[in-house]
Amino acid sequence: MIMYVLTEEGEKYLKNKLPEINLIKELSKKELSVSDAKKLENFNIALQWAKKNQWIEIETGMMKLTKSGKSILEKKYEIEEYLKEIKLGKFDEDKMKILLTRNLVRNVTEKEIETKKLIGKEVLDLTPEIIKSGIWRDVKFKKYNVEFPGKKIYPGKKHPLNLVFEKIREVFIEMGFDEMEGPLVETAFWNMDSMFIPQDHPARDIQDTFYLSGEGDLPDKNIVKDVKEVHETGGNSGSKGWNMKWMPEIAKQLLLRTHTTSVTYRTLAGGIETPCKRFCIGRVFRNEASDATHLPEFYQAEGFIAAENLNVRTLMGFIKSFYSKFGLHEVKFKFTYNPYTEPSLEAFGYSEKIGEWIELINSGIFRPESLAPYGIKVPVIAWGFGIERLAMFIYGNKSIKEILGHTCDLNYLRNYNLLKLEEW
Repeated sequence: MIMYVLTEEGEKYLKNKLPEINLIKELSKKELSVSDAKKLENFNIALQWAKKNQWIEIETGMMKLTKSGKSILEKKYEIEEYLKEIKLGKFDEDKMKILLTRNLVRNVTEKEIETKKLIGKEVLDLTPEIIKSGIWRDVKFKKYNVEFPGKKIYPGKKHPLNLVFEKIREVFIEMGFDEMEGPLVETAFWNMDSMFIPQDHPARDIQDTFYLSGEGDLPDKNIVKDVKEVHETGGNSGSKGWNMKWMPEIAKQLLLRTHTTSVTYRTLAGGIETPCKRFCIGRVFRNEASDATHLPEFYQAEGFIAAENLNVRTLMGFIKSFYSKFGLHEVKFKFTYNPYTEPSLEAFGYSEKIGEWIELINSGIFRPESLAPYGIKVPVIAWGFGIERLAMFIYGNKSIKEILGHTCDLNYLRNYNLLKLEEW
């Protein structure tokens, strides 16, 4: 059942009469000029309703009563009667419409009704309803035991991965690097062709890459021409290339980037001044089965240095220096294969915290074929690593799913040690 009560304005008008009635009373004594009538309280409201009811007329700036205006003082004004009925708890939905329009009444919720029943009783909680209704003056509040343990509150804090992102970014910037960015949706050209990955490479298979419908645009025709020549004949790189026909329709394929190296090659193609140090942190996607260390979506950090006289020893020295910032001071390397770097290295670090060697990074020196289309004559050392794996070892997680994705343990995210990263 819907109930109504008078608003503060309704209570005032019930006590002191409605503005239009007060205006009629004044005009019944004498005619008033509009300027004099404006001095009356709530004149605008009074004028609006008096005119609407055809109780007054205005001629040459003077207000006077009409015939119906004179008669209203001799009978009961229905709106005033409605207010009296509301005060007595009598409700009529049809009558409520005009009172609601004039903001003279308001709906009463069940909470407000129940709240009023608390008058004179002992209550525990100070609710908004108790405050709004004013009955807090008429209730007794139960004393609080300040020594009783309250409900545990989990304050908002950053996701552990975000803290690792920030630390990696901080380390790169400390070492003089500038950040670079690129799109998540790429063409196969930037994701593979630009860096001398052959068009029949297994990494291009649908089992490894998320392809999208449609085609993307290729870059400047001169860059495309030089990349094509390097793939087919080696161009001016000193190589024989892949000795196979390069097809632009394959390069136009759209996909979710499989590594942030696409950002590196967009940067190289855009032109750089050497010496140059850049890094990137971003999401990548691979069509892989999920396990303790793999997910189809993860985060990667990427970087490169382009300068004179760089070599494998420089690369190894940078990697050792970088990971020393994370408390990993014992690093060893082994050679590996990448299609666009030669030589290529994997690095492993010994964690004293967990007492074992962990895979850190994949790195190498970009092959001349991958640099020739962009006119880069100096050596470029580069690297990339999965951020989640580093985070797993920092925070002691056994599975990547504990720290990334919808399977994250909410309880873990609430309680993980914020200072764990600093301890490394």
